[in-house]
Amino acid sequence: MRIVDAEILTCDAGSRYWSYLRLRTDDGLVGWSEFTDGMLSAHGMAGVVRALAAFAIGEDPGNWRRIEQLLRSKTREAEDGLNRRAVGTIVNACLDLAAKARGISVATLFGGPIRTDFRLYWSHVGLGRMRLAQAGLAEPVRTLDDVRELGAEVARRGFRALKTNLISIEEDGARLNLSSWGGPGWPDLEPDPALVRGMCDVLDALGEGAGDGVELFLDVNHNVKGEGVGRLARIFGDHGLDWFEVDSDENAPLARARSSAGPRIASGETLTGVRAFRRLFEAGAVDTAIIDVAWNGMPEALRAADLAHSHDLNVVPHNYGSHLLTHMSAQFAALLPNFAIFEVDVDGVPWRDEVVPPPVIENGVLTMADGPGWGVDVDESALAAHPVGSSGRA
Repeated sequence: MRIVDAEILTCDAGSRYWSYLRLRTDDGLVGWSEFTDGMLSAHGMAGVVRALAAFAIGEDPGNWRRIEQLLRSKTREAEDGLNRRAVGTIVNACLDLAAKARGISVATLFGGPIRTDFRLYWSHVGLGRMRLAQAGLAEPVRTLDDVRELGAEVARRGFRALKTNLISIEEDGARLNLSSWGGPGWPDLEPDPALVRGMCDVLDALGEGAGDGVELFLDVNHNVKGEGVGRLARIFGDHGLDWFEVDSDENAPLARARSSAGPRIASGETLTGVRAFRRLFEAGAVDTAIIDVAWNGMPEALRAADLAHSHDLNVVPHNYGSHLLTHMSAQFAALLPNFAIFEVDVDGVPWRDEVVPPPVIENGVLTMADGPGWGVDVDESALAAHPVGSSGRA
């Protein structure tokens, strides 16, 4: 079995787009991986994937360890960042092919699942509706009463945890304070007091709507740094926050925040490579490690998860794309002895289920698909029906 073709395909997803790599073999098998990235970086990511995938042509995808090291040797002088993510993308598509060739799941390829059911948290509560509203596909979030209703919906649908982002309610409705999606994102990364008060109001409203049985998580991405990490963790902790998620180029602020009374500190979703995770763990910077299986590739993601296990840390898969990434993340989570909880986006464009079969979710629990490879395939006709930009926003 040899790889004979590599192609990148994309799909409109409202205010962003989904990106996929498709590999074909000489015996007709097709392997998939998703590498959806955020906004502008998606363009660069596609270029790197395309360039590196050319080196996999002629290789046997079953020999994925050789391919992984071959591609890493090609990027040794700039191994991290988009190069690392691109290598992970190509290796993941090889794993899909290798598992399909044997009629088994990717998890079985790595020794078999520990579990197949995963407790979920509803991710991007508020942000998901705002993205759909921007694409003209949902009603916008306007008031704190709308926020309370979102919290109540999470509880009604059986989820025991939710995550929101830096959102405040202004006179003209909800405002998202993430530089990738709105706002200047100046390098001081210091939220102004009005935004902090507004975020506290949003947390209070979500907590009131969801009730005592639902944990509150907040992700500020790369939009807070330095002493602000610990200060804001303490402030938001007084408003019911259970988990404060921060991406940081420095580990010391996370470690200081973790050492003070307040919510759990979670980080790691943008890290690539086990060395970066080793530095994070050795600094004592996190209570919960977040690992992205798309951007690291399954093998490196498992290495990082095993390292987290050696530090008595639990792991959460980072899951932000289409249903394919959800299925890929499920295969990863199935192998983790130190699995914590599973991220899932409930809100999505109406054609999401056409592009990739949706996961089975009942009462806030996801069950892993039992098909070969990732368990599902991408519908290329659905991709073609929704090219990037067709919704007017991507």
